[in-house]
Amino acid sequence: MKGYLLLATLVALFLAGCAVGPKFPPVPDAAFSARGIETIAVQPIVFRDWGPTTYCERDIENALRFHLLRDLKAKGYQVVRIARAPLPHSGLPDPLADDSPANILSQTPEGADAVLVVWIDHYKQFGLCDAVRFRYLEMSASAILYSLPQGEEIWRNRATVGDYTGTEPVFHVTHHLPWQLLLTLPER
Repeated sequence: MKGYLLLATLVALFLAGCAVGPKFPPVPDAAFSARGIETIAVQPIVFRDWGPTTYCERDIENALRFHLLRDLKAKGYQVVRIARAPLPHSGLPDPLADDSPANILSQTPEGADAVLVVWIDHYKQFGLCDAVRFRYLEMSASAILYSLPQGEEIWRNRATVGDYTGTEPVFHVTHHLPWQLLLTLPER
């Protein structure tokens, strides 16, 4: 009898470990919903002080933006991508790092209800271009959503993600950072 009880306990623990994790409930915000935001324009990712500089790091902005757009669509928003000519990988700060909200709003295409800007505040990597065993990437970002009709900030969040496992730090960080940034954004 004890053997069956032990076996049943082990099977229950095994099945509980295989279960899908909890889904985060939508963030209820009546004031945000009243604004009627359906379409969000997304600015290019902006590195505040130092960003990717070498050939093997240059696609990090595109990967971040891809996952950001995907996560916004998963929350029910329509997304408009704001285009910008690629910057040279000089290691200098992005010229848009100190853009004013008025300038950001003036660049937003017609038909958008809001514009989302993501700034990478901290970027630290080791060995992404090298054949080292333990590569890592760490990024901190802040995101601000501006409403076009009101011309003001309506949502803000910060997140930090790092991967020190050495297997695929770029994929892990560019996948999880946008998700964590948008975690508190109410669903449409």
